[in-house]
Amino acid sequence: MMDALGDHEEGSMRNRAFAALAVVLCLAGAMVAVQADEGSTTRSGSFVWEHGNNSGDLEAVFIPTGEASWDVSFHFTFRNKPHTYSGSATGSLTSGALGGTVLNENKTRTFTFEGAFEDGVFNGNHSEVGPERTMSTGTLTLR
Repeated sequence: MMDALGDHEEGSMRNRAFAALAVVLCLAGAMVAVQADEGSTTRSGSFVWEHGNNSGDLEAVFIPTGEASWDVSFHFTFRNKPHTYSGSATGSLTSGALGGTVLNENKTRTFTFEGAFEDGVFNGNHSEVGPERTMSTGTLTLR
């Protein structure tokens, strides 16, 4: 009887230890998510898609990944559908050159962007990378 009770108490202690570990891991994950949100920079602006004469509002979220390097997500609506193109960028978010590469949602199309911030405004160009050549697709502005 004593051995069965001892095994039960040991199992209960083990369950409490696993539960405490799970709480610690969840809290650590939440702290990482908060730190990423606190470190992110959001810029608003607009885009022009030269083919078909389309334009619209644009929001870009930059999350630092190193010195002058970023994960970037562009959020916009095109032909009445919301889109998020994500990838990476290098350069400055305040003054000077900035460029990068993003993929569409299903990762079948690749786009590049390049330009520069001057007086707090980014003016740049975007292009689609095709199998045989890169084709200019329009402009973008961020503030």
